Amino acid sequence: MTKRFLQNRAAVFTSALILVVACIGIFAPIIAPNDPYETNIINKFAEYSLQYPLGTDQLGRCVLSRMIYGIRPTLGLATLTMLGTIGIGALLGIMAGYFRGIVEEVIMRVVDVMLSFPSQIMVFAVVALLGINVQNVIIANVFIKWAWYARMIRTGVLQYRDRNFVQFSRCVGMPERFILFRHLLPSITSDLVVLASLDIGWAIINISTLSFLGLGVQAPTPEWGAMLNEAKEVLTSNPVQMIAPGVAIVVLVCCFNLLGDAMRDVLDPKEVKQ
Repeated sequence: MTKRFLQNRAAVFTSALILVVACIGIFAPIIAPNDPYETNIINKFAEYSLQYPLGTDQLGRCVLSRMIYGIRPTLGLATLTMLGTIGIGALLGIMAGYFRGIVEEVIMRVVDVMLSFPSQIMVFAVVALLGINVQNVIIANVFIKWAWYARMIRTGVLQYRDRNFVQFSRCVGMPERFILFRHLLPSITSDLVVLASLDIGWAIINISTLSFLGLGVQAPTPEWGAMLNEAKEVLTSNPVQMIAPGVAIVVLVCCFNLLGDAMRDVLDPKEVKQ
């Protein structure tokens, strides 16, 4: 599997780029050339220079420093959202696919109800109900997205629940917990990896959208969506200010989407057998 991953250029390149971005965010205090919160109205809209490689915003703050510090909430919140949705969705999807009967009916009817509403409208409704807060943004995204995961994972579990190794464990009296977490969960791990890598791009866009609309990360915290929100206020006087966060969001989301496609090829059972 490792050999197939290393042979896939798209997987290696996107993984390396995402890892570099994550490391830049982790070591932001060391890498950032300036304080992202320091304002200097006299120096607003400064041109590109060695001191300010991407110029300054309407408050004289270093755009590059804010971009670097913005990696933490942008990528961090998206990762937390993905972990929450995949955790709840995997648990309920495995239960629905394995136990069947009344358990499956209850879980899948709830899933049908959740998926019947437009996801973005539901996210706005949950945030409006709970209040404008970073924690509430994560809760809203997890609350909406877990149903999609549960349905996809249930479909994968149905392919393995009647396999010989599962039947043998039942015959020898192994507990249900052992079968669920030692047989079924490892069997669908490749599906979970692909779904997670594809879906984290959605989480980044969604969190950035909420911040852009003023419902997510609040000023003065640097976050790419919030930076776009601030930049739109000076769109006519300094349109260049929107380029950096906009391009960063597009590039990072594209990397995760390409990584998901590459991981699907790497983990494809038919390709592995060849």
